[in-house]
Amino acid sequence: MAKKSLKNSKHLVELIGAAMPLAIALLSKVDKFAFLCVLDASKPDDVARSTLIDALSSVKPEALAIADEEAVRLLQLVRFRTEEMLEHAYSVIEFDGHTELDSFDRTSDAMTRLIWLRVKAPKVFDQIETIYLTHHFHGHKKFLGFSVRDGDGRDFVWTDEVAQKLHDGVGEILELDAEAKASCEIIHFEMDDGDETSKRRLHYLVVYHPGKMRTLRQMKDRRRDLLLYIPALEATLVYDPVENKVHVLSDRQSTAKRLADRFSLIGFDKPLSKEPVDAVNYELTMFKGPVDLKGAKATGALIEDAWISSLNVTLGHTRHSVTLALTGSNDIWRVAGDHFGEHNPITVCRSIQEVKLSFVVRFDGEAESRALDITIGQRGSCNLLTLPDPRLRRCGEDILTSLGVMQRVEPAKVGADVALFRAEMKLLDLAADEIDGHLLTALQLPTDELVTRGLLKKKALGDYITVSVEDDDGQPGYRRLKVQSNSTSTWAHDDLTGERFDLTEGDLCRYAVNKSYLRERLDLLLKDQLVDKPLSPYEHEPFVLGNYRMGDQRLPVTLASRLWEPKHAEKMDTELRQSNLGLTIVLTTTIGSPRRFLGPGIVVPVNSLLVEGNDEVRLDLSRVEGEVRRRQNAAPATDTPCLIKEDARNALLVGPWPDPWTLTKKEWVDVVEALVEAWVSRKRKCTKLQLENAANVTIRSMGEFFRGAPDWKNYIRGADSNGKPRLWELNIGVPDYQTQESDAVRDIIDHAATPSGEPEIA
Repeated sequence: MAKKSLKNSKHLVELIGAAMPLAIALLSKVDKFAFLCVLDASKPDDVARSTLIDALSSVKPEALAIADEEAVRLLQLVRFRTEEMLEHAYSVIEFDGHTELDSFDRTSDAMTRLIWLRVKAPKVFDQIETIYLTHHFHGHKKFLGFSVRDGDGRDFVWTDEVAQKLHDGVGEILELDAEAKASCEIIHFEMDDGDETSKRRLHYLVVYHPGKMRTLRQMKDRRRDLLLYIPALEATLVYDPVENKVHVLSDRQSTAKRLADRFSLIGFDKPLSKEPVDAVNYELTMFKGPVDLKGAKATGALIEDAWISSLNVTLGHTRHSVTLALTGSNDIWRVAGDHFGEHNPITVCRSIQEVKLSFVVRFDGEAESRALDITIGQRGSCNLLTLPDPRLRRCGEDILTSLGVMQRVEPAKVGADVALFRAEMKLLDLAADEIDGHLLTALQLPTDELVTRGLLKKKALGDYITVSVEDDDGQPGYRRLKVQSNSTSTWAHDDLTGERFDLTEGDLCRYAVNKSYLRERLDLLLKDQLVDKPLSPYEHEPFVLGNYRMGDQRLPVTLASRLWEPKHAEKMDTELRQSNLGLTIVLTTTIGSPRRFLGPGIVVPVNSLLVEGNDEVRLDLSRVEGEVRRRQNAAPATDTPCLIKEDARNALLVGPWPDPWTLTKKEWVDVVEALVEAWVSRKRKCTKLQLENAANVTIRSMGEFFRGAPDWKNYIRGADSNGKPRLWELNIGVPDYQTQESDAVRDIIDHAATPSGEPEIA
């Protein structure tokens, strides 16, 4: 009879060979390993193990399969930071006062201690297994990264209060029922990460729950392998104090952000930053020509062979594409040159859509080689983060980085570069959250640096380009032009001016503007000069940044962009008038803004506060104090109304009112100027026709004319009635029609007090 094969129980055989016979005897007390009780511990270790392995042939295949899967759990833990895991496990069972704590020998080998935990403290064993899985998948695409806003790199302090708040937060965000919440546990575990030269301490907040065990199948050493684990809930966090970053294990980005935000508020009383974390850019244009893939470098690995397996490119300047896929490890440029000659689609393509790179690598200390296939798409997709083996992930990242294909986003220090700061302000002042390469060139912005710093995110090619224009009044604006192409060229045509724009791939590339992050960086430059700052800024402009102390005053400071766009500027004007903030400092990113006022606020371009020195940028809010005092000195109440005109569309009305009135439209200025002149000339009143002629517009009603400025009734009133006035004047003193009515009433009273109409004798 042929000997029964044990190829489906290789992990169990490996476990028997690695464990001491006494530990195997202890493991046999677990139901899934009950058949190991046949071990004869009295024999020499080698003989006892050999006899036990031979006896496995008589065990039912179903029982062997279950035991083999359980053996994987023990083997994987003995290969990764085992001593740290065992120290954590011992501290837990010691704290809990385990009844058999005396039988735990801390001097025995690691496998013996792991088996003790598996038999005597299965819950603690499950916990350290979950910790292992958390570290194993750290860096996987399911771990989403965030930064703590304005973080100072402080260490995380684990307390009972923090533990309870995090437990409640996890239950709320994941919508756990009472039973699931009761069985859920958050384990805090500190672990060193990195090599000897760059070690850092990480905080693991592992969410453990006694759920059903799952099996992960993976390819390892070109063989299928098993990885058994109890899955953590979508709430496991890893905090890095040095990098000030939080990573959350979650399939859904919205859930991960809520969890990271709750952790940040509980641990540091700070919201999350908008800074891009672990963002990566991929540059594929280099593959339009030969690339020395074998010259790539990877730490701890040797590249034995490398080639391009597949390349998808566009055909000339058209929308059509072609894919060249090789069946072997041939050079794709040589093959394409042999087959296509002068009409090689690679060398004349407009863009690379996708490239697949194949490597054969061998890690240090290993005899066998491994295959590593990397697929990169034009939109930033890459299969590296989906690889279950962390060593292959790191190797692939090293290879792509050394080639220059992968470029990690490295945010610049706030205020470190004057040119970069000016570029940030230009991006903030754009009307859209997306910009094309053609407009970036026109604005003279450093595209590559902005992408590297995470202020722009590269996207796919677009169908439009944006050009800057000016209207008849000289106001700036932008217009989109549709892109046209044929087999040899790409262009856009402006039908209004007749101008033609010849375009390259860089002109067509679209970039997403991270405006939230740009506003945050600007806010950080002002943080030391503001008080009463909101924890979370408003979601729409004008953003309230805080209050500026000027003597015994606290002046609100807001941020508004795009004041070059009339409609948006009028919207900001209305918002500030209705917010009742009073005198406000309105910072704007618009250089040379045509606005002097927004609502009751003074408009100050951010660039006018810029102070350069020692290779850094500062914003000095004290520079606005002179402008504020000038406004306040002009504002004291006087008996005679006066209109102080800054220009045709910006003016300040002062007079016998508690506060001056800012005017921000040319029509408003013209109407108020006519009313002021009438009052000073003692004529006082103006008809609606006279006001229409002054403003050169049709006035259907004063309420509609001053729409967006509800405070107009404090300064202008009807001069002949309260109902439907036909005459208008400044709201000073008592109107004539009320004086006449009161005189008539007094005459009636006086007449009634005199009998028979006889004159009263004084």
